[in-house]
Amino acid sequence: MKGGAKMEGKKIPTGVKVISILYYITAILAIIFGLLFLFGGGAIANLIPGLGILGGGLFIVIGIIFIGLGILGFFIGRGLWKAKKWARILVIVFAGLGIISAITQMVQGDFMSSIINLAINGIIGGYLIISKKVKKTFA
Repeated sequence: MKGGAKMEGKKIPTGVKVISILYYITAILAIIFGLLFLFGGGAIANLIPGLGILGGGLFIVIGIIFIGLGILGFFIGRGLWKAKKWARILVIVFAGLGIISAITQMVQGDFMSSIINLAINGIIGGYLIISKKVKKTFA
């Protein structure tokens, strides 16, 4: 590969590439929403009575958080695509947190979306933990 680190003959499993693309897509959406909050927050705060400066500041903080999460998601997607061990570990941790969140939502009575979240996070986390191809790639 030109100008980049060699993959040392590692073939990235298709499932890992799919998860990486999902992280890229999520990162792009997070950055878009972050920019909307950042630049549209002031306008929204002026439209809703009672929000004033606090509302505008809150929208800016939320926008910065979304942009930061988007940047993190981009690096995780890139790390997965390049078979970086730290990226696999982070995705497993995030999948575990997603599973805990889904179970909490189920206890609170939100079944439909929490079942979907539980399934997605369970599949992603389980695949990255159990698959022998994935373990070999990230070893």
